[in-house]
Order: sequence, then C-alpha cells, then structure tokens
Amino acid sequence: MRTKDVRVGQTYRCEVPYSLPLGRFRPETMGPSWWTLSWLRGTHFPLTVMDIDPQARTAEGLRVASSTRVTVDLTDDQVQAVGLPPGRGYQVAGMLLDVEGEPVELPRAVSLTVPIRWLRPTDTPASSSHHDASVRGG
Repeated sequence: MRTKDVRVGQTYRCEVPYSLPLGRFRPETMGPSWWTLSWLRGTHFPLTVMDIDPQARTAEGLRVASSTRVTVDLTDDQVQAVGLPPGRGYQVAGMLLDVEGEPVELPRAVSLTVPIRWLRPTDTPASSSHHDASVRGG
C-alpha cells in the first residue's frame, strides 16, 4: 500500500516477508518490533493502525495475539502475606490452566511498527506463500 492510502483506526492484513535483510530492517531502526517481526517472517495477520510515520513510511499498529502466559502483579498485602521484603514490586508469571490442567489461551494486544508496504486491505486474498498467524478462533 501507499502511505496516503493508510488510515489510522483501520485494520489491514500485514504480510511479513520471509527475508528481513539487515541493511533495510535493522533492530535499531525497527525498534522493539524487530525481534517480534523476525519470528513472524512468512506470516500474515490483522494489524489495526494506531499511528503513521510518513517520513519513515511505517505504521504503528496493534496485533491481537493469543497466549497461555500470564503475569500478575502482587499487591502489598500479598507480598507481606508470603513474607517477601516490601517495596520491590513482585510479579508471578506462568501459564494459565483450566480445572482439567489444559492451557487456556487469552488474547493480548501487541504493538508493532511495520513498513506500510507490508499492509494489504483485508478484503483482498492473502499471499499463498504466507501462513496465517492470527488468533485462532473457537
């Protein structure tokens, strides 16, 4: 797509290429998105655009991903109840399981910065060479 065609608040299909040449997609220019995008090579997923940088020709957007991983911040009362030193800020991180011990997937929004040329209207067919990395339904 072209920068002038992309609108904030709209959802597009983002197609991440299989190759992310370091000369063009450097970690220092792509920011924290670089690591995530390196794992998403060869995939497509919906991305809701939240901001556009016309100079860099990039869009910052939200991708909904599913995960069984959860992180819970402990309250001061919980920290005191288990005998931890106060004032440090503790978290419990792990996997969410149902009563049968099966993992439960929850949606979460992940912010990504991507080149605008990776965006496609959602009503056009996805590239057959890319696999779907969107949230599983059902």
